[in-house]
Amino acid sequence: MKEIARVFVPRILFALALSLLISVACSVAIGETPADPQGSDVFTTPREALLREKPSLQTSIVGKLPQGTRLTLAESRGSFLRVEGPGLPAAWIARDVVVIFPAGAGPTRDLVMIGRTFGRNDTNRRLAAAMLLRASERLREAKTPDAEVEVLLGETVESLAASGVTSAKELGLVERPGVPGSGPRGVYDGSAFGRALEILAAEGAAGRATPPALRERAVAGSLRARYPERSTSLQALQEESAAWLQLAQTAEDPDVLRSAADRAGVASLALGRYYLALGKTEDLAKLEERVRAAGGRVRTLSPEGPPGVRLLSRAAILHAIRGNGAASFPQEAKMSRGSLERSIRIEGKLGALQLVVETKAGATRDAQPRKAAIPILPVPGSLKISPDGKSAAWVEVAGPSHLVPVMTSLDRDEPAREIAFLSSGRPMRDRDLAHMLTALSGYSKDGQRLGLSIEAWNDTPGPAPRYSIVSVATGELLYETSKDMKSFERLLQ
Repeated sequence: MKEIARVFVPRILFALALSLLISVACSVAIGETPADPQGSDVFTTPREALLREKPSLQTSIVGKLPQGTRLTLAESRGSFLRVEGPGLPAAWIARDVVVIFPAGAGPTRDLVMIGRTFGRNDTNRRLAAAMLLRASERLREAKTPDAEVEVLLGETVESLAASGVTSAKELGLVERPGVPGSGPRGVYDGSAFGRALEILAAEGAAGRATPPALRERAVAGSLRARYPERSTSLQALQEESAAWLQLAQTAEDPDVLRSAADRAGVASLALGRYYLALGKTEDLAKLEERVRAAGGRVRTLSPEGPPGVRLLSRAAILHAIRGNGAASFPQEAKMSRGSLERSIRIEGKLGALQLVVETKAGATRDAQPRKAAIPILPVPGSLKISPDGKSAAWVEVAGPSHLVPVMTSLDRDEPAREIAFLSSGRPMRDRDLAHMLTALSGYSKDGQRLGLSIEAWNDTPGPAPRYSIVSVATGELLYETSKDMKSFERLLQ
């Protein structure tokens, strides 16, 4: 019973508070007069409100309206109102399912106050967005636009989309295809944030002080609307990464910092992979430096939260993607044992790379591409050949946040296989996390074992990487540790 009371009593109290707020605001708005002013704004409050042909519950239903539908009052008659709306026939609606706001500065303030309160509650958020939109329109019609109202409107519509509403064109919320396997999603066009920035710019030009946090929220909202999902082209990624990093390096508002840091990290990882593929190593180094600087600033300003740590971890991934600072391809590794000399090269063009094995035994020399072992985008300098010349391994940039180890036989033309899939178990679980950072420690002297370190995480990295040793023949996990480095090094002897 105590648990039930703990969960439900606050909800009941909140619902009562909201009902009281509507009653008080509407009483103030209509002045408790018997006849409501013609032309007043009317908003439907339940999830579904019924329009009727006549002012009676016994008459036929001519329409059903979702919460937050804005209507115009044409006539009051007892407990019913005759209302009009775009695309709707003149019809009647029960007074107890609507709220009414006459024209005037006072009722407009009430729209903002109630919209602000209702925007914090999932049940009433659509109504809140409709009220804030009308408040914005009224303020602009009165030549007194308010940037704070615009930002509040934009953030409320964004929250509405996040709650699962996919379309509300009157609010600027349009339907877009979701990721494969999921339904459509709602995307906000950002119009309120654009208006807020225009208002703030005009106020600044007029010499009036504007709150920095408000401008930061408007900029962040505008960027979220411009980039509703991570960009895919190189130019768009460059612009998106630069915009979010700029905000992360200048903003003070904690919520804006959190949003900017996360979006900057995601865009920068994708951009870093592009730079590596195109051989833009200097640009990759500059990007890493900027992400690291932004991450350090966010961590300093928000020491108790994960945004700064998360951004710094993404800078670490960019550093790992750079490898030794050279190009991803071509790269080469060699071994020599007695009369046997063997070198391996990753060469070719992006999208058509080859692993070429050249073997020299005495006076005989043979160079053959391993057609099945196709590199995709190897980390510069990661290519290794075993001391016995029978195996090769390197680290692939399999995705913007996944650096995975692969190995292949040099005696047989077989595919390069991810070690995580070969060993299964924990490395396989690591592969399913949002970030995976791998480095190769090297082969044992007999070439039978391969050492590697793995860091894998969803939100922020753990305290230390895990060091593993796998069998070259089977990929089986032989040993792993995060502390006993002596045993790890001994097993690699």
